[in-house]
Formats: sequence, structure tokens, C-alpha cells
Amino acid sequence: MTLIAVVAALSAMAQGRMDMCINEVMVQNNNSDNQNGKCSAWIELFNASYGTNGIEKMFITTFKPDYIQNYFKDMESKSNKKRNVLLEELRNQNPDKVYEIPRGDVNTKIKPRTHVVFYADGDTTAGTFHLSFTLAAGCENYVALYDVNGDLVDEVIIPANLQAGQSFARISEGLPTDMHMNGNHNFVTSQWEVRDGSSVAKAITPGKFNVRPVNENIEMFKNEDGSGIWLTIMSMGVVFCALLMLYILFKLFGKAFAGQGKEKKEEETVDEPVEAVAAQEGGDDDEAIAAICMALYQHLNAHDEESGVLTFDHSHEAHSAWGSKGNLLLRVPEHHNNH
Repeated sequence: MTLIAVVAALSAMAQGRMDMCINEVMVQNNNSDNQNGKCSAWIELFNASYGTNGIEKMFITTFKPDYIQNYFKDMESKSNKKRNVLLEELRNQNPDKVYEIPRGDVNTKIKPRTHVVFYADGDTTAGTFHLSFTLAAGCENYVALYDVNGDLVDEVIIPANLQAGQSFARISEGLPTDMHMNGNHNFVTSQWEVRDGSSVAKAITPGKFNVRPVNENIEMFKNEDGSGIWLTIMSMGVVFCALLMLYILFKLFGKAFAGQGKEKKEEETVDEPVEAVAAQEGGDDDEAIAAICMALYQHLNAHDEESGVLTFDHSHEAHSAWGSKGNLLLRVPEHHNNH
């Protein structure tokens, strides 16, 4: 059960990273008022999940997927290194194309439904959120986000005709529902638009709107279940289902352990001496037991214990008195004449 819990936790962590997405990109920045004095290109990431996600050890790169996958195949055929190690080696070899988000910065813990901006200025000494590469103006730019295990999390192709002061952004914040459920984070042109700041709908606001104003799930429950009856039924159903599952698990574990105990007891019974089993089958009649005990006692104590040594004494005559015939015969009585 502990192993299952650990695996579930790791799976949940991995799934949370897959909810990170590239939300908006600007190649030619001509307004430093809201960019901490930076006029460099920037890339905005968005945490589309409802849980905090740590993005440390993730990779932002301008290498296209074909190059990354061929690199993995080539290196894995030569060595047994894991993909996180291969990505680090690729970063060391191409620091102008691959950036690894470092550990140790608390700001890399992205809260639910919030943004974080990385500046593509090529100056990593300026801090965690300054990429080691830049974006080229007037040409097509490709940016991808990879997880530490080498999985492609999200990607975007910025068109070459993007003008200064314009950004390339998702029409809807975060990943669309169908893409999110299917785990498909590949670039889809129809999901993106060019923003120039000419209206509220076209506003360029990197990292400003940190909380989504409307939660679709909450609104759906309000429309479909205004009284909250179905929500209550669902909640109680989940609780009782969990209790039922625990009851079934405990019953199964109890039967399993009881079966093991029974098998062990049967093995011990088989291993008992035959004499002991025969004695048990004979019953426990007190009179029979007493008679057997008395017979054994008399048999073992019928005679005194003797030394078993014979002694011959040669100091007397050669024959004994009982072998003398004269002593065995009756004597003739003597006649006395003196009347």
C-alpha cells in the first residue's frame, strides 16, 4: 500500500508538470515599462492546473523535436544514460539553445492558474528567469518546453511576420480541454493569435493576470446543480465507496492471513511423532493409564539390583557337606543292652 501511494504521488507530480504550457511569446519588445526595465524578448509560461507545480529541472529549448528525439536515440544506443542526464549534456554542449531551470529558487514553485515570465536575453547571470538564448527577429522561432525525463510538455512556432511590440499568445489561457485530457500538447495554429495591445481582447500583459476570473467547473455546477444536491450525493458516494473498498481490502487481508495460519498449523500437526499421535488416539482413560504405570513400575523394580559377580573360596575342603553321602544317610540307631 505504501508503494502504491508513492507511485501515485510520483504520477500526480509528473501529471502536474504536463499541465505547464507556453502561453505567450514576444520576440521584439519595445516597451520596458512593465518588464522590469528589460527590452528583451520574453516567454510566458502558464500553470493550467489547480495545484502548485515546481518547474525546476525543466528545459526550455529552441531545438525542434526531431533533433531532440534523434539525439536521444543516438546517445541511448551508445550508453545507458537516462534522458535527464542526456538533456544536461545537450545543454552543456549547446548553452545558446538549451536552458535548464535551476533548483533552489522558491519562485520556481508556480501557484495554480498563474504565470511566470522568462526573458530571452542570453544573460543567465541576471537570475533564474533569464534564458541562455535569444529569439531572432524577422524569422520563424521555435520554442519548446521539456520535462526532466525528456517528455515534450509544450511547443510553439512563432511566425516570422511578428512585428515589434506584438506578442503571439493563446486565444484561451491554458490548454484546451480536449488537448489537456488527451495529453496532446503539440502546437496548433488555430489556438494562437497575434496581439498588439490595441484593445482589451488584444492586451499584452505578461504575468499580470495571475488568477483566472472565472472557473468553468464552478460555473457548470452553479448552472446544473444550483441547490447542491448532486454535489452532496457525489461527495457522500465517494466517501462510502472509499470505506467499502477499505472494508473489502481488510476482509481479503484477513482471509489471506487466516489461510496462512491454518496451513502452518496443519504442517506442524503432520510433523508430530507417530507415537504421540497414537497416544492421542488411544484416549485418556485414567484407569488404563494407572494400570500401565503400575505394570511398568513392577517390571522395572521386581528385583534388587545385583552386581552379577561370582566369588569362589578355595580355603575350605574340596567338597561341600551337601555332597557327602555319609552325611546324607540316616544313622542306624545304637542298641543299648543295659536294661
